[in-house]
Amino acid sequence: MKSIPSLATALALAGLSSVASANGSLIFSPVASEALVGDLVVVEVRGQGFTDNVIGGGFDLNFDPAVVSLSSVQVDSTTWSFNTNPGTIDNTDGTLTAVWFNAFNPLPTGNFPIATLRFTALAPGVSPLNLLANAGFPFVSEQVEIIAVNFGNLGSISVVPEPSTWASLALGLAMLPWLRRRMAPR
Repeated sequence: MKSIPSLATALALAGLSSVASANGSLIFSPVASEALVGDLVVVEVRGQGFTDNVIGGGFDLNFDPAVVSLSSVQVDSTTWSFNTNPGTIDNTDGTLTAVWFNAFNPLPTGNFPIATLRFTALAPGVSPLNLLANAGFPFVSEQVEIIAVNFGNLGSISVVPEPSTWASLALGLAMLPWLRRRMAPR
């Protein structure tokens, strides 16, 4: 019976020794977007600088649900031709979880598209976009090794007030001197 745990330990250590020999990053394109309230904002998640062929992987995402709402996720079917999952959107918490994807041939390497995210701008403010590793769907190379992926690239969507809001603000500020003169005691 002791040989089974020893075998499992040996396999686990062998697997750990092959982790991180390959690497790459996930990035947003564009990194920063600006929109008006009500606008559709399209952001692409891309792989960049992957040193090995990628069989598949996954990611999670956080955003500010008071500023934007995630409308849809479309995994790139040209790159990821085998099996994909657009994940689960929770616009109350501002999360997207368990987006995953797999490919047969050709396997992507270097720089490649992963998914397109469509947001709706809800209110003025800035929503950071934060990519996170999904523990259930790590990036895996053709050699069936886990790829060390940098999820540190932060993106953002800035939602600005509509032009009519700016015009109203400017008009109000322009009227302040007139109101002061009118209200001043004579």
